Amino acid sequence: MNRCEGCELCSKIITHRVCIPPPLDKIRGCLISRDPTGEFLADLSDYNTRLRDHAGILWFDAPPRWLCKKIRVIMEFPENSPDLIKLQDFLNSECYWTHLHKCPTKPGKNQDLGQDEMSCMKEDFPPFRYATAKSCANRWFESEFNEYGLKDKIIITLGRDVEYFFKRWSKDHGLENSNKVIHLPHPSGRCRSWNPNADHKERITDEINRLLKLI
Repeated sequence: MNRCEGCELCSKIITHRVCIPPPLDKIRGCLISRDPTGEFLADLSDYNTRLRDHAGILWFDAPPRWLCKKIRVIMEFPENSPDLIKLQDFLNSECYWTHLHKCPTKPGKNQDLGQDEMSCMKEDFPPFRYATAKSCANRWFESEFNEYGLKDKIIITLGRDVEYFFKRWSKDHGLENSNKVIHLPHPSGRCRSWNPNADHKERITDEINRLLKLI
């Protein structure tokens, strides 16, 4: 079954499809980003060559790595703290990473891109739209959750769009009362929610502490 059939983006020629394989070890959690962007497409495009030694997804300058950096700063963890090492091991070796929107989308600000990333912009990437991401997630989410047995795993949503979708999706899949669902802001440099002086710092640190207890 072609789950992309009928999607408005299905006819577009996009060579930078993003496919992130599951970790080598037993999956204990799932990290859900909003969409693949040009910020890490250049690295992921030659992933097979650069990951032959199974260095792991945190090697890339992408959401899992960003998340570790943001957590280290807001929690004031030393670089080699046990909690940070535990988090890195979890995201790198035990966490399935997926997106609401499977096709790459156009980055928000072209001036933020490097030369490699600018070369990716030659393709006609669509801008991010929540309606398209919701349609994509409705096509793929349940099959991913079933294939990797994610319904009883730790779930980390990144950003408001993912949290909004997942809260509604989870009601239809028996996860609305799960204590294993963690909602965090998106860890990109454009998200100001990670500012240590922000009003909602306590909510974020509470979620991080819950996550550390779960892993």
